[in-house]
Amino acid sequence: MIAGIGRYLPYGFIGSFGGLLTIAVGSVLTPVAAIALAVAALLGLATVVYPFLGLSLLAVFSQLDGLSNVIFALSPISGFKLLTGTTLIGVLLLVSVMRDRFVLTLRDPVFIMACLFFAIMFVSALFATNKGYALDSIRRMFSLLLLLILFVLMIDRRSRLSFVIYILMGASLFSAIILCFDIAFGTTLLTSSDAATTARTAEGFDRSSGASEHNPTTAATMLLTGVIIGVVAFLEGGKHKRFYLAVIGIGTLGILLSFARSSALVYGVIVLLLMWRYRKSRYLPLGIFAGLMGLVAMLPFIPESYWGRIVSIFGGSGGDWTLGRRLTYNIIGVELALRYPILGVGPGNFKDWFTDPEFRYLPGRTLLGRQLHNMYLSVIVEYGIVGAFFFFGFLFHALRSVRRAMLTPVDDDMRVLATAYFYGFIAYLLVSVFVPNEYNKYTWMMAGIGSAFAYLNPPKTAAESTGTLGDKMRAMLRAQP
Repeated sequence: MIAGIGRYLPYGFIGSFGGLLTIAVGSVLTPVAAIALAVAALLGLATVVYPFLGLSLLAVFSQLDGLSNVIFALSPISGFKLLTGTTLIGVLLLVSVMRDRFVLTLRDPVFIMACLFFAIMFVSALFATNKGYALDSIRRMFSLLLLLILFVLMIDRRSRLSFVIYILMGASLFSAIILCFDIAFGTTLLTSSDAATTARTAEGFDRSSGASEHNPTTAATMLLTGVIIGVVAFLEGGKHKRFYLAVIGIGTLGILLSFARSSALVYGVIVLLLMWRYRKSRYLPLGIFAGLMGLVAMLPFIPESYWGRIVSIFGGSGGDWTLGRRLTYNIIGVELALRYPILGVGPGNFKDWFTDPEFRYLPGRTLLGRQLHNMYLSVIVEYGIVGAFFFFGFLFHALRSVRRAMLTPVDDDMRVLATAYFYGFIAYLLVSVFVPNEYNKYTWMMAGIGSAFAYLNPPKTAAESTGTLGDKMRAMLRAQP
């Protein structure tokens, strides 16, 4: 009995400290601040007691950071950092219970590759010209590495994997609703950052990031991911068809109204891939017709200037100066990659080189440093071939785990889940050609989620593939959570 009570003593101390802190804040500041702190303290305690709650909230706020900033407006520390900290504490308190899971995580290729990439960051930083940029990038990347580790460690059941993937779709649906509201009423309901509130097209259209604090183009990459997962889950015969249709319809309209050319282009590429996948289905003509009718229904809501912006991708009318700047990013990036091929220019140091007088003859440069809008080239430039090998390595291993589960699922539910996530992951990786997503939480979170498929849907052994029915049934039972 005493041992049982001792198990909960840490939580008692945390609760007592939170109560005393609430009373202190209420006496010094305002009752509203005290109530807000009490709610935050309860939420923090809940994530410590049940870390998967914290992980779920991290998945939500990876896209909906505008919503997070509203909820944690009175906190001097961002809500995402607070949730990461409390979730991490909760995991450490359960280390004895999760001992086997910790061992498996230490052997996970995604975890190993991500840690090696982080180690290369330090080596690359030693040779960086601007040590301030390098240190800031290391801090940001450390928090992203923690995020990946938490997802690799804690998604150890099918129900958790399914729930987190539904969160991605739900977050996209919510962000799309906020985006449509912003466009309809000319406001920014949840966002407050300059990147999210000052974006405007060359035609003068004020863009929205929905519920994300990122710029509209980056926000659209996350929105696209959830929408594509919803599209494929619907086509594969998932159970929650009404939810999928809401994600598809409102999410697609949100992508169009975001004016993000890269996301629209990748959406089209994914649609072509899906048409090829289902080319033998008798429902393909009906699906194409339904998709076209859906686009026709959205036409009244899409501003006329949108079509000029899309045509500008192919060099037609409606082009704007930002396309020239994107070309400049890549020209400078290729030059630097050839000049510093092994360890790169250092973490975050592309911004320093972007403003170097050596490149003054290139168009589209600004007085302030900017990131290279191409995740793959950006990683090669800043971390060299060595760093890129490990960065691309953990993404590759995660995607391979999902693909294996898609091709050899243990059951039909896993087939739907893996196929939907595979195409969503592909969409995200494709759109990252146009966006610097190496510092985006989604990149690391999606890799962490992807690694779970290898654990929950292990590859069949030769004995299991050719064994008796009883052998196959036992193999399936072992794969269940």
